[in-house]
Amino acid sequence: MAVKIDSDLCGHIENCPVQGLCVKICEQGALIEEDGDVTIVPEKCDDCDLCIQNCPNQAISKA
Repeated sequence: MAVKIDSDLCGHIENCPVQGLCVKICEQGALIEEDGDVTIVPEKCDDCDLCIQNCPNQAISKA
């Protein structure tokens, strides 16, 4: 089950307290930066939950 990103909570990478850490730590490349936003590539997500555990805004959850 891939993750989902709540764009209202996320607030764009430029406003992220950890500057898009979720994109940086995703070993599968399932989270990418696209026009300053975080976008999920569901077919690459392996359900490791690192992004969920490390999002300071709690903007990432299971779909």
